Amino acid sequence: MAEALGELVAHGERALAATTDQLDILRQAGVVDAGGAGVLELLRGIAAHVRGEPLPELEAVSGGLPLEAVHQELSRYRYCTSFFVEGETVDPEELERELTKLGDSLLVVGGPGAVKVHVHTDEPGAALALATERGVIEEVDIKNMHAQTADRTERLEREAGVTGAVAVVLGAGNRRLFESLGASTVEGGETMNPSTADLLAAVEALPEQGVVLLPNSKNVVLAAEQAAEQSGKDVRVIPTRSLQAGLGALVAFDVGRPLDENVAEMEEAAAAVRAGSVARASRSAKVGDVDVAEGEFLGLLDGEPVASGEILGPVATDVVARLVGDGADVLTVLVGDGAEESDGVVDAIRAAHPGLEVEVHEGGQPHYPLLFAVE
Repeated sequence: MAEALGELVAHGERALAATTDQLDILRQAGVVDAGGAGVLELLRGIAAHVRGEPLPELEAVSGGLPLEAVHQELSRYRYCTSFFVEGETVDPEELERELTKLGDSLLVVGGPGAVKVHVHTDEPGAALALATERGVIEEVDIKNMHAQTADRTERLEREAGVTGAVAVVLGAGNRRLFESLGASTVEGGETMNPSTADLLAAVEALPEQGVVLLPNSKNVVLAAEQAAEQSGKDVRVIPTRSLQAGLGALVAFDVGRPLDENVAEMEEAAAAVRAGSVARASRSAKVGDVDVAEGEFLGLLDGEPVASGEILGPVATDVVARLVGDGADVLTVLVGDGAEESDGVVDAIRAAHPGLEVEVHEGGQPHYPLLFAVE
C-alpha cells in the first residue's frame, strides 16, 4: 500500500502539471487546476501517514496572481466588491444570506464578529449598507469588471502575435535555434516521424488563429497536411523537405505579420535554400553512382549522393564546393551529435571560400554529422 500510494502521488504530480496545457483558461492564467491541486495535497497527506513520514511542505504551484486574473469570463454583474467588516452583531451566515440576493461569486470568510466579503454585484452600495448596519467596514475595494475585461482583452490582443509557427525538428540544439526564431517545435525528422496528433496538438496549443506548419522532411509532409485539415485554425503547410529549408523559411517569419504575407515570404525563402549534408553509412551500398562502405561518410546534395570517403573533411568540403559553385553569400552549418572533427572541417571550408559568410550552430541531430544550407 505504501509503495502504491507513492506511485499515485508521483503520477498525480505529473498529471497536475499537465493541466496547464489542457484548458485555455489555465494556459492563459499560467496556473494548474486548483481542484486537482487540492486532491493531490490530500493524497500526499494520506501517503505520508501510511509511510510513517512527516507531512511534506506545501510547494507553491504558481506565482502571485492579481484578483482580476480569476475573472476570465465576463460576469453578468459589473462590480467586483470586497470589504472587511467587524462588529459584535456580524453573523457570517446571516450576512451571506442577505448578500446572496445582490449578486454572485460570493465569499464570506471568517467567524462571528469579523468577516472578509467578496461579491460580484450591480449594487455595491447596497452590499456596503448591509455591512455598515452590522459593524465597521475597512479595506473597501470596488472594481468595474467590465472595464477590466475590455482592457485585458485589448492588452492580450496587443501582446499576442498575428501568426504562429510550428516546426518539426530533430536535435536539441536545432530545437533551441528554431524556437529562438519564433517557432514552437515538435520532435521528429526523417528517422522519427511525429504523428498527425502530435502536430495537431502543437498547432492547437498556440494562441494565434493563423499558423504556418513546417514539416522539414518529405516523410512528414502528409502528416502535416492532415493536421492542417483537422485543425479549426487557419493552418498553412509550407512543404519543406529538409531541416535546412525549414530554417531558411523561418528566418523570413514575422510573428506580427499576417498569415498570407508570412506564407508568401517563407515559401520564397525556403525555395532559395540549397541543402547539403554528410551522413554516416549504416551499411555498404551503391547509392546512385556513389559507392559507400559501412561506416564511411556519404555526402549528399539536395538529397542526392555526390561523394563518399572514410574521412569527414574531404567529403564535407566536396559537398560545400558543389553547393556554393553557383554562387552563395551565406553558408549555415549545423553540427550533429558526436561530430568531433567539425572544427577542422569548418576551418577548411572558410579557407577554401574566404568570401563566404559561415555560420555554425550546434544542432545535435543524429545520423548526420553535418548539415549545410546556402543562400
